[in-house]
Amino acid sequence: MSAQEWMTSFDIAKRLAMVQDKMLFVMWEESTEYEFPVVFNNTEGHKVYTDLFEDERVNQAIWEYFIPVKLPETSYEVLFNKIKDTRSSRYIEKFQDDSIKIMDVNGNILNTIDVTSYEFNITSFIKKYRLNTSYLKQELVNYSKKKNFTTSFNLAKKYLDYAILSHKEPRKEIIALSRIYFDEAKRILASDTMETKEWFPQKVELLRIKEQLILNQPRKSRRQLKKIDENNILKVNQSLYAFLQYTTFKLLKDDINAGQWESKLSLVDLKKAELIIKNNKK
Repeated sequence: MSAQEWMTSFDIAKRLAMVQDKMLFVMWEESTEYEFPVVFNNTEGHKVYTDLFEDERVNQAIWEYFIPVKLPETSYEVLFNKIKDTRSSRYIEKFQDDSIKIMDVNGNILNTIDVTSYEFNITSFIKKYRLNTSYLKQELVNYSKKKNFTTSFNLAKKYLDYAILSHKEPRKEIIALSRIYFDEAKRILASDTMETKEWFPQKVELLRIKEQLILNQPRKSRRQLKKIDENNILKVNQSLYAFLQYTTFKLLKDDINAGQWESKLSLVDLKKAELIIKNNKK
C-alpha cells in the first residue's frame, strides 16, 4: 500500500481536524524535502532508527491521531502577520523553525516546549500530543463560526478545563494554549467601545490561580488568594473563588478549612476539584 500523502491545503486540513476531533501535525513544506531522523518504537517495543518521511509505519501512526499538513512557504506572510504582535518570542521561533508544530483547528501551536533529547522519539511525541478534542467540540465550532469576546473567552475556559482531563505531559502546554484565547478575548474587549465586562479582569486573575492548582502549585495559589479581599469578589466570580479556596486547601491537606467552602461548590465544580486532586497525587 502506498503512503498516504500529507495535506497541502491548510483550510481543508483544519476542517477535517474539526470533524475528526484531532490536532494538526504541521511542517513547512520545504523542511519536508530533507531527511528527518527519528526513533520509532516498533510493535515489539524495540527502537528503530528511521526517517519521518520515508517510513510508512510512522506515516500511518501520524494519520491515525493527527491531520498532517505541509504548509507552503507562500502562506508564511499571511500566517505570520496574524501572530507577530500577539505572541511570545518563543512562540514566534517555533512558528518559524523547521520542526513539527502541533496545532489546534484554529492554527494555534500547542507544542511550544522544545525537545532537548539528542534523538527524536516520534512514538513518544505522538503519544504525548495525540489529543482527542471532542471535549472542546462545541466551543471550537462556535469560535470557527464567529470570533468574538464570548467565543474566545469560552474556548479559553474550556481549554483550561481540558488541561484537567488530559494526561500530565502536555498539561502545561494546554494551559499556555488557553492563555492565547484569554489574551485574544482581552484584546477584543479592549477594542469594543460599546461593551464593558467589569468582572473580566478579576475573572482572569482567579483563573490564573486555577492554572496553578492544575499544575500542582497549591502553596503559590494560597499566597495569591491571601492577597485578595473576599469582600471585593464580584457575585459572578464567587463560585470560582470558592472553588479555588476549596481545592487549594484540599491539596494542602487542610480538610478543616476546605470543609468551610465545600457547600458553596456545585457538583460539577466538586468533580473538577476531585480530578485536580487526583491528578496531583500521581
